[in-house]
Amino acid sequence: MNTRAQQLLAPPFATLCRLYPGTALCAVLALAGSFLAEHYGAPALMLVLLLGFGFANQGADVRMEPGVAFCSRHILRIGVALLGARIGVEQLLVVGSLPLLMVLTCVPVVIGAALLLGRWLGLPMLHSLVAGVAVAICGVSAAIAVAAVIPSGRLEDRRLLGVVVGVTALGTLSMLVYPPLLATLGYGDVESGLLLGASIHDVAQAAGAGYLVSESAGDVATLTKLLRVALLAPLVVLLGWLLRRGDSGRTEFPLFLLGFLALFGLNSFGWLPVGLRDGLIAASNACLLVTMAALGMRTTLGDLLAQGWRPMALLAVLSIGLLLTAMAMLAMASP
Repeated sequence: MNTRAQQLLAPPFATLCRLYPGTALCAVLALAGSFLAEHYGAPALMLVLLLGFGFANQGADVRMEPGVAFCSRHILRIGVALLGARIGVEQLLVVGSLPLLMVLTCVPVVIGAALLLGRWLGLPMLHSLVAGVAVAICGVSAAIAVAAVIPSGRLEDRRLLGVVVGVTALGTLSMLVYPPLLATLGYGDVESGLLLGASIHDVAQAAGAGYLVSESAGDVATLTKLLRVALLAPLVVLLGWLLRRGDSGRTEFPLFLLGFLALFGLNSFGWLPVGLRDGLIAASNACLLVTMAALGMRTTLGDLLAQGWRPMALLAVLSIGLLLTAMAMLAMASP
């Protein structure tokens, strides 16, 4: 190889060598968390996050830090871009007008309430925004997607992790508590499905809660929940534009959103082959797991506990408020 070729290859190779240790450790933790999730039935994202906490000291090592930082920002954006493959406009067309009306009412109400309540609690505006979107749309995936469009340095990792941990715990709790609660209140299968799909944070949790009631309730809950998920694409694009519009100096459009929108469009028109779509969804999940490992390594449990009770109180009040808003919408729509 001549000298010129060596000079051209040296910078990329040096960058790879610098990023490799931290990136490799994040990937190993993601694989370990996935293995544990498959064998014990716990949420993979939560397990990977906990493993990341355990390796926080290694993540702060000067050899690991560049790769961990790369995973927490750039791999995150790749994962969000690939999320477009799981969302499509057909989710808006399958369900009827009542779920659409409920979702279009509940989502802005919850996000607005998050900003107001968060200000009253003394929380940073961006923390409240991420919490509101996580509760209103689809839990962890929505929180990560919004965090990806926030300009670097404006949202602390520990605050994002506080939302991730809280929304996962509340989603699991609601999956267990809401079905018997709605049955006690006298809601039928279809009504229960609507309420579960409109109020539980994660897709799998909403579907699982619905099928605990009945098959028809599970179908309605899944469709209603997917309708909420479909709002993620326009909301993330809008927030990305709003959050960067007021930045001083050069404003960069988050280019990964172009990939998100491209995949969203292809999936909406049915132009993504099933095998490719499944592969992109799997790749997105893998990226998000690697990201969670990196975020866990960059945050200690002490940092999370130092936030106090307010972040969890915000998520709990928003979750209860979401269910009550959905109930009110259902009551107004009933004859």
